[in-house]
Parts: sequence; C-alpha cells; structure tokens
Amino acid sequence: MSRKKYKYSTQVQFGYGPDGKRIRKRFSADTKVELNAKIEQYKESLRRASNPSEITFGVYSEKWKETYKQNRSQKTQDMYDYALTKCSALDGVAVCRITKTMCQAIINEVWDKPSTARQVHLTLYQVFKAAINDGIILKNPAAGVEIPKAKKKEIYLMTDADLEAVRKAKLNPKDRMFVEILMVFGLRPGEALALKSEDFDIRRKILHITKSLELLDDGSSLLKETKTGVSRDIPVPKQIIPHLKAYFKDMKGDYMFPKEDGNLFTKSAYRKMSVRIANRIIEAGGPKITMYQFRHRRATDLYYLTQKGTISVKKASSLLGHSEEVFLSTYAHIDEEKEDVSKLYAGLKL
Repeated sequence: MSRKKYKYSTQVQFGYGPDGKRIRKRFSADTKVELNAKIEQYKESLRRASNPSEITFGVYSEKWKETYKQNRSQKTQDMYDYALTKCSALDGVAVCRITKTMCQAIINEVWDKPSTARQVHLTLYQVFKAAINDGIILKNPAAGVEIPKAKKKEIYLMTDADLEAVRKAKLNPKDRMFVEILMVFGLRPGEALALKSEDFDIRRKILHITKSLELLDDGSSLLKETKTGVSRDIPVPKQIIPHLKAYFKDMKGDYMFPKEDGNLFTKSAYRKMSVRIANRIIEAGGPKITMYQFRHRRATDLYYLTQKGTISVKKASSLLGHSEEVFLSTYAHIDEEKEDVSKLYAGLKL
C-alpha cells in the first residue's frame, strides 16, 4: 500500500494511560500551520472526551486501536493505521453524530481501490461496534454501506504434470522437505517455518499446528499464533513418515527450517529460498509458481473430497485453518470434473 509522505511530522505526548505507558500520537501535514491546527484540534477533542456523548472519532478510534488491536501482528496493526488515515475526515466529528452517509463518503473516496475500501469499511464497522458496546451510540452507521466488489483473483491450480516437475526438481534436503510439508499438509509458509520436530506425533500420526512465523519488514521475525488464532491437528500420511524420520535425524537445532546460521528465517532469507525452489522447478519443466500454490493444491484436493462426500466442509476447512465461509468462497468455483483425485491419499507420491 502506498502512503502519502508529508513534509512535516511530529509525535506529541498526551499524558499516561491506566497501565502507566505514555500516550503518544503522531501528526503529519504538508505545512506547519496545518500541523499545529491538527494538534490543537486533537487537544480540543481530548478536552471534550470526558463526556462520552462528545468524544470524537479521532480520539475514540485511537483508544479502540490501543485497547483491542495492540496484541495483533504488526502487519495487522499497520493495516488499521492505514485504514484510519483514510477516515481522517471524521476525526473531529463526535462519534454520536456520524451518519451512514458520512461513512459512505469515506468509502467513495477509495472506491477505485476495492481492497483498501474493504479494509476501511472493516475498520469503521469495528470501531462503531465497540462504540455501541460502550454505550456511546445505539446503531452502527457503517452497517449497510456499499463497498466496491473486488475482482476475484484466479488461483492457478497445479496439475499432475506440475507436481511431477516438482518431484524431479533438484532441490537440497531442506528445500525438498519444505516443499513436501507445504504440499502434503497444505500449510501456510509461515506455519511451516515455525515447525519443530516435536510438533509431529509420529506414533499417533498427527501434526500439531500451533504457531506461525511472521516475517517483518525490518529484517526480524516473530513467532505468533496461527492466522486465525486457532491451533489444529492434521493427519500425517504414512508415505511421508520415512522422509520425516530421516530429516529429523540430520537436524542440528530445534526448528525444522532455520537459516544457515541456525536462526529463524527473515523475509529476505525466505524470498531467497522461494526463488531458488521456483527456479529449480522451472528447470525441471514445471511452471513458475509461488510457495502458496502448494497450499492451494491441497485445498483444492480437499474441496473435491467434500464434493464426493468423503469429508465434511467443516473438517476440510479446519484442516486448512480456514473458516467454512472462507473455504467455500475461495474454492467453490472449482469444477470437480477438471481433476482426477481418486489417488489423493492412497497414491500420494513424495
């Protein structure tokens, strides 16, 4: 997401919160006069904030973010920060005086960017939902607001020929195991990068997914909960067990996929590995793919199984760490007749 760069920017402290932490807010503007005006407007909002009926959107949304979103990933927090910048026209307006028409005007400003419009609407809706719970307003002015429809990205479905190229690709042991983990279990790359050998219960043939590795822009990484915050168990096919045992035997640390120096992956290291794997697959006659397409392939296979009645939609979505709604909206467009998945588990090749 591209963000406007202002000429003047400063951070102002407004006392301390209940937890003893300093309350700060950053202000940005194109001129010093505009910058000072924004600061004074915010101070005036604070002076009126003691009366819930007069608390402004700018003050309340800041408190909402600090209260409800501070434990979310940095990427998610950045998304809310960005969305709130698009709502700046409401900052000086009392929450109780904001109307559906005002919310629609905010969305209209970003109508040509469907993804941003959805993020802004989600943020507005959540802020006002909290305001309802706090007794500031009675109904949500963001409810029923129209948002642009996003063009659904077509997911490339890996074919059996593509998978054969993956098997023939000359991958080093760590890259090979990473690909097999993504392909067999349908994990998100961050979930695979967070794996330890102890996450596999070989005796019971179960893989426990409890965490994910978030790769930050500053070159660091952070272990956190899964994307949905819910742990899940996935069956371990017997075909992969010998591969796992051999790999565990040669591991030198706790994590299955560390960098060469033994530390957790960073964004640049992951990008380097992904490009290396993709190039090896191309050399073996396969298409140019991303690491997420291994997950899409497994998700597609699971969708086919729901259509055949082999497993329920609830079970398939839980194996992927999806909600049922997301699972169906993402894969329900697939034509079941396009692929033959009769050998999905029984004939799984590694």
